[in-house]
Amino acid sequence: MGEIKSTLDLVLEKTRNLTLSEEEKRDLAREELDKKIRGIIGKYLDNLLPLNRTRDELESIESNQPDLPYKLFTKYLLVHADLDVDIRPILSALKEVAGFDTEALEALQQEYKSEKETARSSFAEDTLSELDKRGISGSAVVSNLDGIPEWEQFQRELSQGYREKIRGLGEA
Repeated sequence: MGEIKSTLDLVLEKTRNLTLSEEEKRDLAREELDKKIRGIIGKYLDNLLPLNRTRDELESIESNQPDLPYKLFTKYLLVHADLDVDIRPILSALKEVAGFDTEALEALQQEYKSEKETARSSFAEDTLSELDKRGISGSAVVSNLDGIPEWEQFQRELSQGYREKIRGLGEA
């Protein structure tokens, strides 16, 4: 009786003489590098990897372009910069590991917070004014912006605009 071959055996037999082109090899290497960098960032941001170990991990990555891991580290870390929360861990990693000048990012966060707070005050005033027109007023009346579509739309647009500015920092 004939031998029954597994799917893996059949695939290996069919692909035995195939090789990767140089472009495919570069693409695979870049993909592998991306995965490593994203993994390092994920561990760091999840507090599973201290800053000094993060630096060591990044330094241990072999690449034919020595600055590429640092550029990717910076780019992917900036993607995680949410200006509504504390970005000190991101700032620390950018400074200490990638040698990135964080002044522009810090300035963007301050600008973002200021613009958002100014808009919040304006929206709150408008809300209180609208309530006053309906006969609802007094010292106990406070505006609640949650659920107001215009406020939510403003926040989305503001956040998106600043995300694009942050992305530009990584490309510079």
